[in-house]
Amino acid sequence: MIVLTAAVLWLPAFLAPKAPAAPDPYSWFYRWIYDVLSGLPSVSVIIAFLLMLFQAFFLNAVLVNYQLIGRVSSLAAFIYVVLMSLSPAQTMLYPMLVAMPFLIYALSIFFRMYERTDNELDIFNVSFLISLASLFWFPAISLIIWIFLSLLVLAITRLRCWIIPFVGILTPYLFLATVFFLYNELLARSATYLNIPTLLGLLTAFPKPTDLMVFGLMLLLALKAIQIAYSGIVDNNIAVRKRKALLNALIISSIPLLLFKASHPAHHLLLVLPFTTFMAFSYTYIKQYRQANFFLMLLIVTALFNHYLSLIR
Repeated sequence: MIVLTAAVLWLPAFLAPKAPAAPDPYSWFYRWIYDVLSGLPSVSVIIAFLLMLFQAFFLNAVLVNYQLIGRVSSLAAFIYVVLMSLSPAQTMLYPMLVAMPFLIYALSIFFRMYERTDNELDIFNVSFLISLASLFWFPAISLIIWIFLSLLVLAITRLRCWIIPFVGILTPYLFLATVFFLYNELLARSATYLNIPTLLGLLTAFPKPTDLMVFGLMLLLALKAIQIAYSGIVDNNIAVRKRKALLNALIISSIPLLLFKASHPAHHLLLVLPFTTFMAFSYTYIKQYRQANFFLMLLIVTALFNHYLSLIR
């Protein structure tokens, strides 16, 4: 059902494939992918589809492993597929989609840090993963805010642990600078970073009314799921509370990403990751599935309308 739902939502993209989203000047690794696939829209859409499915099952496995959903549940994968396929702008290859596996892996490391006493290597690994993600999707660099908020959530106050994130963030860029130096491009490449403020600002294209309707419905469902996650019916053991707090930190850190310029807001909608987790988590505790299923199906039907309307146009 997960693969079938994804295929139905992505069918218009397969019939009328779009070229990958253009990179910004600082997403170096994605730029190399774009240079290869920009002339192959059909191939890029297939790669994007498979990558999205991989992320769905990866996230589901993480949530199962840390007991945020049941061991036989695939609901997180299903919800992730739906939320990552709400708009035609999401059924193509774009930087955030390529960076997302690194961010899901970083989330899984944060989830396990509560159960460990020596977290220095984990802090470095999370920082390194976020830095790698930023080489595919540069706005991810701002998630260093998430790292420090998470350290507060986990009550890690040692000065050494607060310095490590800077080392982890800088390490991939040091290797990249070495490559540029060997090709005698270091000064020219470094000069482009002087124009980073131009990456901030209004969207290059305002979302369509149908997109606003779909994403508005997603927001309502996510807010309801968060309300359920903090209601009295939820098991409030300390591990679950800490992991919910880490997700809250990710939500806070994801909002500024919407301030970066993009061809479509969905290309910077990292909120999909914590929203999927809260929605899947809430299904574990609700008792009346009929109403919850109705609104989830309404979201899917609205997304289908959004996709196939664009195909007719």
